[in-house]
Amino acid sequence: MPNCPSCNKPVYFAERVSSLGKDWHRPCLKCHNEKCGKTLAPGSHSENDGKPYCNRCYGALFGPKGYGHGGTESHTFLGGSTGK
Repeated sequence: MPNCPSCNKPVYFAERVSSLGKDWHRPCLKCHNEKCGKTLAPGSHSENDGKPYCNRCYGALFGPKGYGHGGTESHTFLGGSTGK
């Protein structure tokens, strides 16, 4: 039985969510940006260095920089916060 990469506890079949080649608990699969923390659905997020990010944070943190990039007309939008 695999362990969740986030909480390191066993992931049972009934509670398993597969993403990034690993099995997660549903509440543990969330945006790695500590200012966001949005719960993610498999296949609807991006990854950097093996960590999941919502598409909005991924664009702001790792996408092109400058006006009009990052999803909210700013490349840093609120110091890393997505303004949720």
